[in-house]
Amino acid sequence: MSIAVVTDSTSDLPVDLAEKHGISVIPLNVHIEDETFLDGVTISADEMYRQLPDSKVIPTTSAPSVGSFIELYEELAKTHDEIISIHLSSKLSMTHNSAVNAVEEMNASSTRISVVDTQQASMALGWTAVRVAEAISDGASLDEATDLAKNLSERAVFIGMVDTLTYLVRGGRIGKAQGFVGSLLRVRPILILRDGEAHPMERARNRKKGIARIKALAAEHAPLEKLAVLYTTDEADARDIANDVAEFTPDGVATVAQLGPVVGNYLGPGTLGLGLIKAESG
Repeated sequence: MSIAVVTDSTSDLPVDLAEKHGISVIPLNVHIEDETFLDGVTISADEMYRQLPDSKVIPTTSAPSVGSFIELYEELAKTHDEIISIHLSSKLSMTHNSAVNAVEEMNASSTRISVVDTQQASMALGWTAVRVAEAISDGASLDEATDLAKNLSERAVFIGMVDTLTYLVRGGRIGKAQGFVGSLLRVRPILILRDGEAHPMERARNRKKGIARIKALAAEHAPLEKLAVLYTTDEADARDIANDVAEFTPDGVATVAQLGPVVGNYLGPGTLGLGLIKAESG
């Protein structure tokens, strides 16, 4: 029985990793003025970040349609017996809901599809999809893959240091970090995704101290199963962090990944972060 793995573009999975593991990535939509783009397909992250500060109209995002999911699932069903579809937090997007509705509309299909709400985003989601794909390659069943995805989601962590909360506030994704607003003159807020939405973690006095804190947070979550250092616009800073935290991974490698247009729309230029999976205890 062959099993296809699907995730969405908010996983921020580098193309080479998705291709290596045979993961299908369904794009969310980015709406800028009267144009609609496919996340990471018809608009790149760099293009998005060039436009963000100057946007007269606030860019918005939307989930893939039910029809888009059905189209992808039906295409995968031609070559696979089963599908596992692993998605970002249902508290941040209707993507998971679209996937569930697509499966319900396909109920006459002989293809069994499991949809997982990870309550995560970015590479905390991306690594979950990668590890599931690895397990399937090693012979895991759909039920085993689903259980693993849920287990990984609980060990996954997404942390972001933003230059400003402006983008989260205007995009309506501020979540439990609302308390940070109004008290953040020149400090760098560090946020964590917990229970599927943004929570305040701590404040860094400046960017340099914030970068040091991100490095320390990687160490505090060690030992790690997977680790990515994330950035919107400052790749050099991300690579500097990656060099210092790679020792906490089993293979001594920290992946550097750019936050894509959808996630970046809410975090903004200058963001740095971590997407990781903690090693199983015991």
